Amino acid sequence: MKQKQFEAHHEALWTSIQEILNGDKKTQTQRDDFPSLYRRLCQTLALAQQRGYSPALTDHLQILVGRCHQRLYGVKVERSFTLHRWLFQEFPQRVRAEWKLLLLINLSFWGVALGLGCLVWFAPETAYYFLDSSEIEHMRSMYQSASFKEGRGAVGDFGMFGFYVWNNVSIDFRTFAGGIFFGVPALLIMAFNGMQMGIVASVLSADPSTRHNFWSFVITHGSFEIIGMLFAGVAGMRLGLTVIAPGRASRRQALYEASQRVFPILIGAAILTFIAAFFEAFFCASPNISANVKYITGTCCWIGLIAFFVFAGRSKGARHAA
Repeated sequence: MKQKQFEAHHEALWTSIQEILNGDKKTQTQRDDFPSLYRRLCQTLALAQQRGYSPALTDHLQILVGRCHQRLYGVKVERSFTLHRWLFQEFPQRVRAEWKLLLLINLSFWGVALGLGCLVWFAPETAYYFLDSSEIEHMRSMYQSASFKEGRGAVGDFGMFGFYVWNNVSIDFRTFAGGIFFGVPALLIMAFNGMQMGIVASVLSADPSTRHNFWSFVITHGSFEIIGMLFAGVAGMRLGLTVIAPGRASRRQALYEASQRVFPILIGAAILTFIAAFFEAFFCASPNISANVKYITGTCCWIGLIAFFVFAGRSKGARHAA
């Protein structure tokens, strides 16, 4: 049953309970049918959660259930902390629900990055077919040990933090906006970023003077930045595909429901991007932190993030709460 039909079917029950709750307390407790209405309300909440209806609907029903419970028993229903529930349950669940789009957008990024990276590794001259020579030389000079070990100082780190936030958010926004236009621009943006990453990584890895400076710099913040960028693309593509194929619902209603589903993913992408900028400005570029520490931290971040999105929110209680 579609959410719209579900809402129409139970609207009378919810309205009746709302009127009772808004009325006099003594009248509520004196009504013989109030407990049975409460049980039916709990059933509609369980169905809404089981069928994956929008968070707006389930949150509304959960509030009604809490108010009814308090009026009947005099104590509040224990609800998990909203931010905690969203971060550790709803966010990873929504990401896994879009696994097909996530796989597609991963292929467009990592496929191009690995393909062109291998090509440039075995035929270095091909790098100049894709990137300008001045751009490649600029990258080489950035990661030379002499300039890399100087650091930027506290003022420079704060300045670059602001730049990284703006730059990363603008990339995420372009990727998200590109997804809205039927998904194709988002895939092209991901392929373009994959191309740049693959070529630059291959060129700098081939040079012993830049190899460790480059990888120790990107491994930590790259985990948050790349995953956030992929999520922004997934959120945009879901909206774009909903415009093309709204299903049985009207295009407006389908777009509204899709926006409710991808909202946690988009906000999560923004948070990951902000964390990436923090690491990039204050940790990855610091000459006082050894390369080994950066490698270990970066590896832990990649493993931790992947494990989080694979396993978080899978418990029985978490599925019922979501």
